[in-house]
Amino acid sequence: MKRRLSIGLGILAVAVAVPFASGTPVFANLQKAGAELVQKILQPEVKLALSAEKQVISTNAEGEQEIAWEAVEGNVTVRPGDVLRYTLLSENAGDKSASELKINQPIPNKTAYVLDSARANGATLTYSIDDGQTYAEQPMLEVTQPDGTVKMEPAPAEAYTHVQWDYSESLKPMAAVQAVYEVAVQ
Repeated sequence: MKRRLSIGLGILAVAVAVPFASGTPVFANLQKAGAELVQKILQPEVKLALSAEKQVISTNAEGEQEIAWEAVEGNVTVRPGDVLRYTLLSENAGDKSASELKINQPIPNKTAYVLDSARANGATLTYSIDDGQTYAEQPMLEVTQPDGTVKMEPAPAEAYTHVQWDYSESLKPMAAVQAVYEVAVQ
């Protein structure tokens, strides 16, 4: 019993002495730890939810084409030429505004981005053609002309690898934004 008591008192003495040996009073360490804890608690917590829909085209009784979207869930068969619409819902579930929010979404393999299909409320849209290394509002490629000169031309839809939504306004706590884009199955 005396041995346990002396070991316990020894540990307590070391625990009390270490903060003073470091030159920082215990109270200051507790204040600093408390401030760090508050900062960790008051953080933006952006939750992302991705969903997909498949475009279904039908003909109505008047012979006109109608476009509908079916949710893609589980195992779904897609064929070349099918169009898929991806929706990315971003919600700030934290207690602090999320500033400088950028959402990057890759174009899935064996699909091609449908030009001008990306939409988002309040975001600046940019695109990458180099696997997300750089982004531009209109990506350009160097194209060699028949006479050997090189000309900059807009990149074709098949060259797009990523879409980026850049929100200049902070995403307030409990607020959400929705980003949408379409791809065609190759």
